[in-house]
Amino acid sequence: MSTEHEKVDLTHTDHAQDLAYSEAGDKQGVVSDTLAAQYVDESVVISPEENKRLKWKIYTRVLPVMCVCYITQSLDKGALGATSIMGWRETVHAVGQDYALTSTIFYCGIIVGEPLVNQFIRRAPVAKILAFSMFGWSALMFGLTFALDIKAVFAIRFLLGLLESSFNPCLLAITVQWFLIEEQVKIVTIWQLQFVLAGIITNLLSYGFYHLHGAELTRDHGLYAWQWLVLCLSFISTIASAIVLIWLPDSPPQARWATPEEKVKFVERVRKNDQGIKQKVWKSEQAWEAAKDPLVYLLLGMMLLQTLVVGGLNTFNSLLINKAFGFTVLNSQLLSCALAGFQGILYILIGFLITKTNQTVYCQIAYTLVNIAMTVVLIVVKPSDKTKGGLLFAFYAAQCFQSLSPSIWSMCSRNIAGQTKKSIVYAAFFIAWATGNAVGPQFFQSAWAPRYLNSLYIHIGCYILFIADILAIRMLCVSRNKKRDRALEATNTENHHHLAFADRTDLENPEFRYSY
Repeated sequence: MSTEHEKVDLTHTDHAQDLAYSEAGDKQGVVSDTLAAQYVDESVVISPEENKRLKWKIYTRVLPVMCVCYITQSLDKGALGATSIMGWRETVHAVGQDYALTSTIFYCGIIVGEPLVNQFIRRAPVAKILAFSMFGWSALMFGLTFALDIKAVFAIRFLLGLLESSFNPCLLAITVQWFLIEEQVKIVTIWQLQFVLAGIITNLLSYGFYHLHGAELTRDHGLYAWQWLVLCLSFISTIASAIVLIWLPDSPPQARWATPEEKVKFVERVRKNDQGIKQKVWKSEQAWEAAKDPLVYLLLGMMLLQTLVVGGLNTFNSLLINKAFGFTVLNSQLLSCALAGFQGILYILIGFLITKTNQTVYCQIAYTLVNIAMTVVLIVVKPSDKTKGGLLFAFYAAQCFQSLSPSIWSMCSRNIAGQTKKSIVYAAFFIAWATGNAVGPQFFQSAWAPRYLNSLYIHIGCYILFIADILAIRMLCVSRNKKRDRALEATNTENHHHLAFADRTDLENPEFRYSY
């Protein structure tokens, strides 16, 4: 298929020393990719009009189901904060650091699950792993409804984390399979934005259920107000699980709604990513490279430092609004809805800025500086009837750091290639994510309540280290790209992505370019 119009860069030229042609003819370069092997065709040219049609199919058939999944993943996190001011702590006899531990134990479950899940993702159908994890997660949420002892809560929270360890790696793997590198920041932003909708749903439901004698901590139709909330969320997540199982394809070649010709185009469309679709064979040399690559450790540090802050703020935001700033329980629930909405605006804004400027690190630094300024305000200004509005605004603005999540995740997805290396790095990346979320709530010691000033001092230190880390990432990526560009210029050749499906790592593939 050809056209006189401007074309998407998916055409390629011969590169004899790097090509190993299949029996199908001179249609593909080196192909080690398990799923893509039958759908690789270098001769395919996709016009802008055809690319627009393909994008529309992906955006209407794949992305909505990914969003449904992330809404489900976010419901539990919102429920924890909402129930904390609905009498849940009193009902289950949570004292001291018990509330913070429920969050920490949850992320300990994720840490245990991540190494296993990422190897399953490399070998098994991604969408099926996701759907069955969601079904199990929904059942545990139902069990959480009737857990009236803190020890039972701890056990269920650990198992919830174990199952949830599949959510984010699966969604990130699907993002890489379907979307171009330049689209991935926007796409990750869109599906992560669903936590806003989840937060609004949770807080509106909690506002409604709180009227079921929530203030008096008495039962209505046999259940406490917070139990009705968790029960409702478990039903929502069960429905979402069925949607994912039925409608989410495991990969482009396995999309039932796509024609054979479209499957080829979906595969060829992501050729320029140089990341492939899927490869089941374990390669020890890629594992060793992951262990030696300094970029991997910088990416892990970036993730860890962000979640050390966000993990605590997400767990304690309702309590801060209620106890530290002095708002009533009902007002705190409504203000938490507004907080989720404001976070959504910040997510959209940074996604727009990164797409517009193509400067991920500089946009991240700008957001981090806002958080530093707002944290200083929360430390310096004492709560009172006159200042609580200003403190609430500062707390809202301090959600900028939370809004860096899509850009951080896409920094990992865009800059690592090689299926074995990706499986290891993704596992380590999400272990860092879970570790930060597990440790972060422990920065909020009960002895420091209600303002948690010491917690805020720790956060400022995390912000400074975060800026240093992402600047180091940028310097390393710039250096590697310049070295490859010089090598390409010396041979007087162009980058045609012949090795896109050869299962080469980002360091092995001279055609790979880093994004920052």
